[in-house]
Amino acid sequence: MNNKPKILYVDDEELNITVFQLTFSKYFEVLTADSGKKGVEIFQNDPDIKFVISDMKMPEMNGLEFIRKIKNECQHIPCSILSGYQQSPEILSALNNGEIVGYQLKPFNKGAVEQLIKEHISSTRQ
Repeated sequence: MNNKPKILYVDDEELNITVFQLTFSKYFEVLTADSGKKGVEIFQNDPDIKFVISDMKMPEMNGLEFIRKIKNECQHIPCSILSGYQQSPEILSALNNGEIVGYQLKPFNKGAVEQLIKEHISSTRQ
């Protein structure tokens, strides 16, 4: 039985998904999706997901649009953005109003991402 906390990572680039999975699968059960739409489906079908992290720039639905859909389903789930782009006013607003708990730039700092996830998973366990 796997007792690692389950997290969901959404990114439209396969290489980013692979790198994230290889980096964090030691600490977490990493579920992945290559679009916001697939991410919403995975989230809706798995009540054990403890943390959601998403790329910002994706076709069809950006990271914040995806996170807003997740928050409509489950308000308390901690979510974060991982992006190759500098912080925008939209991301700053999402941080300030609590929609997201963190924002990391790619290439990500493994320790910072791991700490952010662990910090928020431990405070949201039911």
